[in-house]
Amino acid sequence: MGMHIGWLRVRIMTIDMNELIEIISLPFMQRALIGGVLVAVLVSLMGVLVVLRQSSFFGDAIAHASLTGVALGLLMNLNPILVAAVYAVVVSLFLPYLKKFSKLPMDSLLGFIMPFSMGLGVMLLAFLPGYQPELISFLFGSVLSVSWNDIFVISFLSVVGLSILAMVRKRLVFASFDSTYAKISNINVEKIDVIYHILLAVTIVAGIRLVGIILVNALLVIPPSTVRLFAGSLKQMFIFTPLLSVFVVVMGLVFSILLNIPSGPSIAVSSGLVFLSGVAIKKLF
Repeated sequence: MGMHIGWLRVRIMTIDMNELIEIISLPFMQRALIGGVLVAVLVSLMGVLVVLRQSSFFGDAIAHASLTGVALGLLMNLNPILVAAVYAVVVSLFLPYLKKFSKLPMDSLLGFIMPFSMGLGVMLLAFLPGYQPELISFLFGSVLSVSWNDIFVISFLSVVGLSILAMVRKRLVFASFDSTYAKISNINVEKIDVIYHILLAVTIVAGIRLVGIILVNALLVIPPSTVRLFAGSLKQMFIFTPLLSVFVVVMGLVFSILLNIPSGPSIAVSSGLVFLSGVAIKKLF
């Protein structure tokens, strides 16, 4: 263990600018960086709303449920990200209706949908012939697995998500702060909630190729929570959270290549280290 830690410390300390430039010039790294920046911006902006609404568990459940969509895509020989996006949207829209008819609290329903959909996804993947190395990349993310086709899908989901978010952001924020007053102000809160759930599902699926199903919620929650420690207004959160998200994604991708580890854990740990640094700075100053 001591030898591994010593090697890790030496490896990080010996990184120079030439090596970083060489890493960034690699084709697969360029694809990962393009996808990472797009995902970071979309996920971080939605993350601000998730933090305001305190709905991180909802996002986590949708992320885990999307494994069924991935499995269906692979079984039908379709793009698994697009199929996962459709499945995640269906689940996110189904849950509020299930809550209405079952009279159960949302956390109980999320506790049902997360293991059920993930278990169903694993069962469906068992019907695929042979070993499925892609499964690990979907669960934990992988720089090497990001193709130009994935970049196209991520770009499409990001543009759609950001466009819708730009059109309804003020109403989403209003409904997130005070849904009762939003109703009095003639805002259709139920419609806004539906849009929010669709956006959240699309956002999460856009990030799973890079960060993975298991860890995408880290990128959704940690950067906005870090910025919230210092932000004096909601406007500042919307400005600085994407910048921080891009920083931790790039840092995570670089460490992923240097240390030969999946990109998801690397990005999640990078986000966590930045958050802990923020807490320490806030405490000291």
